[in-house]
Amino acid sequence: MVQGVDSEDWAGYGQSLGGTTAYEQAIARYDELLASQPDLYEIWAYRGLALEHLGHLREACANFEQALKVNPEFALAWHGQGVALARLHEYATALQCFQQATKLAPTDANAWYNRGNAQIHLRQFEAALSSFGRVVELVPHDYKAWYHRGKVLFLLGHPYAALASLDKTVAIKPSCFYAWNLRGTILKKLDRLEEAIASFDCSLQMNPNNPDAWYHKARCYSLQAKTTEALEYLYRAVKLKPLFYAAIAKVDPDLRALDPDQAFQTLIAAATATHLAPPSPATHVRTLKSSGFLSEKSLFATFNE
Repeated sequence: MVQGVDSEDWAGYGQSLGGTTAYEQAIARYDELLASQPDLYEIWAYRGLALEHLGHLREACANFEQALKVNPEFALAWHGQGVALARLHEYATALQCFQQATKLAPTDANAWYNRGNAQIHLRQFEAALSSFGRVVELVPHDYKAWYHRGKVLFLLGHPYAALASLDKTVAIKPSCFYAWNLRGTILKKLDRLEEAIASFDCSLQMNPNNPDAWYHKARCYSLQAKTTEALEYLYRAVKLKPLFYAAIAKVDPDLRALDPDQAFQTLIAAATATHLAPPSPATHVRTLKSSGFLSEKSLFATFNE
């Protein structure tokens, strides 16, 4: 414990000021205290957290290590070390830190959440499921934990259980567009296409600039042989992220109903050639129609957690 200072006040000092300058000022204050009391492990950990906020991840790790030299059972330092290492993509070492943090502070839901995320990166899905299960035990209304639990269940091949978790997610947080996305993806996989489309519509209502929802909505319509709608929604996805969605659309088996349509071929070619948003398919339709190359039935009639 910091002598003569409320450690909670020191822990939140940088955040209370706000912004980069605030964290730099907090570090200066921590340095003043450490100059006279170098074994204050809490201050070393808080200094590490401030450095982490500033993006100085290696230096932050050194501060957490200093805290742990003084007190190896300080859970906050293990947790902070894990977050910094995870941000450095060193997930295996980060997981060891999160495991230590949850051992020392078994009711810290944030540590369990980060432990689960590290396990996902390491493809330890069964273990991740257990970690997120612990989070929702501790904080039943943590919608992000319910979302990740659903994602892991889907990856483990349990789509109906995954849907139940995602239903919980959107019940808690109806504006969680990425949960609606995943819910729609699972429903599509179960061949429940109308329900999938409804989920993607909910996602787009929350975030209209969500290319993933537009793309998967296009796939659903293509599977229903509704090429006009499929092309319209595919255009919306490709416009937002041209190279990525043009590349996968060319090989996606769910979109093969669009292959005979010249508008589809032009859309993909334009996105690939220019690396920019392709021209509107409606514009292309009018051009082809005036040239006599297009049949009437080809005319067009929608990211931090």
